[in-house]
Amino acid sequence: MKIVTIGGGDIGRSDTNYETKEIDEEIVSLTGKEKPNFLFIGLASSFGDSYYKVIKDIYKNLGCETGKISNKTLSHMEVVEQKINNADIIYIGGGDTVKLVNIIKDTGMDKMLCDAIKRNCVIAGISAGAIALCKYGLSDVEIMNNISDNYVKVEGLGFLDYMFVPHFSSDPKKKLDLENVLKNENVKTICADNCSAIEIFDNEIKVIKSNKNARVYKATFENSLNLEEIN
Repeated sequence: MKIVTIGGGDIGRSDTNYETKEIDEEIVSLTGKEKPNFLFIGLASSFGDSYYKVIKDIYKNLGCETGKISNKTLSHMEVVEQKINNADIIYIGGGDTVKLVNIIKDTGMDKMLCDAIKRNCVIAGISAGAIALCKYGLSDVEIMNNISDNYVKVEGLGFLDYMFVPHFSSDPKKKLDLENVLKNENVKTICADNCSAIEIFDNEIKVIKSNKNARVYKATFENSLNLEEIN
């Protein structure tokens, strides 16, 4: 198993800085190949194509052949399956977590991704894409869709047995909402700042950072929220 869950970070799209360099380099290194096949899944957002244009250049510069699965590709599931089967790296972009997970389940891509994990393809996800790889996540889906002002627990695909909290330090309210979730449920939880990631390689956990100030925590609740930094 080679899975990387990324807390977030700008990739240089729309004049933002490129913040995930060391994480991207580690993802490529995990393949052990000189010219890996990189596949981007951009189904969680409305700007998947512009996202791909930027991430494509990043991974081409790291020596990869690149391709994508977009909403248009979903009308040809045999093509989707072929692309997943041929990939050395599958990178799932951010956006609406619930939308993303529903599409993957409804199309049967969850089974394809499970098979890819079994053959040691590197599976990476950022933000909503990272939540999708886990059993649960703390998501801003209700905020994005003007349902509430709260971060809420959502279900992922369950490849990793914990709840993932991306962009952890970007909003103080995230800690409060996480505390409310953990008060009621004893869920294994990992929180990752932007520019940090968790790498799971053969059940060993490693923290990757592209900014030395980024932090990753194990979160538990006992009378209050407890955060234990993972290094």
